[in-house]
Amino acid sequence: MNTTLKKILINPYTISIVAMIVIIIALFVGTFSWLDSYTNHNIVITVPDLTDLTPAEAEEVLKEKNLRCQVIDSVFMKGKKLGVIVEQTPAANSSVKEGRAIYLITNSNSIRKVALPDVRETSLRQAEAIINSVGLKVDSIQYVPSEYKDLVRDVRSGNKTLAPGTRIPEGSAIVLLVGKGDNHERVVVPSLRSLNADQAIGKLHAAYLNIGELYYDVPPKDDKDKDNYFIYKQKPVTGTPANLGDIVNIYLSKDPTLLEGPEEAFSAAPQENSTIEEKDEIFQ
Repeated sequence: MNTTLKKILINPYTISIVAMIVIIIALFVGTFSWLDSYTNHNIVITVPDLTDLTPAEAEEVLKEKNLRCQVIDSVFMKGKKLGVIVEQTPAANSSVKEGRAIYLITNSNSIRKVALPDVRETSLRQAEAIINSVGLKVDSIQYVPSEYKDLVRDVRSGNKTLAPGTRIPEGSAIVLLVGKGDNHERVVVPSLRSLNADQAIGKLHAAYLNIGELYYDVPPKDDKDKDNYFIYKQKPVTGTPANLGDIVNIYLSKDPTLLEGPEEAFSAAPQENSTIEEKDEIFQ
């Protein structure tokens, strides 16, 4: 080995510098290894879907994954079970570190109440629009004697008359008492074919009729699933003469082949007298 190089290598200053470099490298490696271990680097947990669970149920699910939860807000969502989780952050299937908090928004534990608007002396169509706009719905129409046809006389829930301003749970179904006028007007049952139940209710109310029984060929899974069903048959059939307020029963399915055939429609039976006259003419 070259004498000069040998002197440099055994020089105390050179040895100190090399030692410092080794120590610094060791510190860097040790620090990063510790940080990896402390932060669980490359170890992630997939966030489960917590919607429709209660906070207590969600807490149990998250505990098994070394996660935690915190309810940060509550809202009211119609059609959702009271008290269940409706939104979460981070979202389901996100990747998070161990110990991470999942923030939850739940559905309210009580149904919101709304004030019944005053729809007396308004037209049926206008009253129904106002009622729907505040989160209520018209279950049926009851026609009562009145010289003014198509004007709402009163609002009921069950056998109880509701005064304007009465606070009732959002989504409640009410009955409108509507004047039928002095005449004995009859209406024609409209076609409900291919409509869903909500669409059928609107169309029947516009024709001064009510929805009756709903018959599903296969029971729906839940209220949301009902929107996937369509009407393939109705009783009375399309075109049948009816009185104001009569009911129409509907039959619903998801099977599109049930719409392939012609729709059943009302056909007036020939009068007995006219049939006899026709037979007499034939034999004369």
